Amino acid sequence: MHPSKTTVLLAEGASAMRQALASQLQTFGFGQVLQARDGARALQLLRAEPVHVVICDLDMQGLDGLAVLEAMRAEPKLAGLPFILMSGGLDRDSAARAIRLGIGDLLVKPFTVRRLIERMQRVLQRDAPAPLRTGAPDEHPPLEPVPEPERATILVVDDTPDNLQLLAGLFRDRFKVKIAHNGEKALAICQSDAPPDLILLDVMMPGMDGFEVARRLREHHASECTPIIFVTAMTDDASRHQGLSLGAIDYVFKPIEPELLHLRVSNLMYYVEHRKQLQKDFDQMHENSRLQAELERMRVELQRLRGG
Repeated sequence: MHPSKTTVLLAEGASAMRQALASQLQTFGFGQVLQARDGARALQLLRAEPVHVVICDLDMQGLDGLAVLEAMRAEPKLAGLPFILMSGGLDRDSAARAIRLGIGDLLVKPFTVRRLIERMQRVLQRDAPAPLRTGAPDEHPPLEPVPEPERATILVVDDTPDNLQLLAGLFRDRFKVKIAHNGEKALAICQSDAPPDLILLDVMMPGMDGFEVARRLREHHASECTPIIFVTAMTDDASRHQGLSLGAIDYVFKPIEPELLHLRVSNLMYYVEHRKQLQKDFDQMHENSRLQAELERMRVELQRLRGG
């Protein structure tokens, strides 16, 4: 089925994130993107509207993503509908439950829209005779997988060139480092197809300050879970509280202690690598389950051909 004739149901509790993701899906050529703010509304739409694929967040108020999936699998009309689950904190037991319920795919946050489209292509192709194309002909060709970077990436955001060079120089020996001299450029990098794994963010910048950058980062699926460390000369308790309340992992005062900052970043990178490994583990669990199901289908078919 051509994406322009594909109806997507997007269930996500965060309004700004849901609207941004819906807009990007439409930009890639999907015809209609229905939006649900919670699980109950998602099921209501599924029962009332023809939908071809569901993209659902795990963590929603009321019925969470797994409860929605379980309810769908119990209804004949919805039982075979492709379902992609998004989560920032999925554990192995929940992943195994989702796989048993016949999930189409699992996406660990943060993820890029490019990765989501790749996963949607894969899920929809399982039931489609021809490869899925996004957008008009020759406008958005099928996406090639994005290779994982060899080294983790840090984004340093500061309006002062000396600070940019100082912080970048601390980490270039171990990590890939990107720099941004203002909030707008930082957002563009973080919401691109190659977002950073961790952000070192100044607060006092002209135009968009660091607090506003952090707020906008948390409203986008590509940066919702990206660790942020504020590195700032604002040492008062109110500013520190504001920074941490915006989801920052740490709040470091200038002038920095290079060795201490290096340790903090190194410790956080273990968290980053853990999330990446979770995605790999879930993908392997899903593939193993699919192969087992295929082997069982072949075994049953062979028995049938042999006459029982």
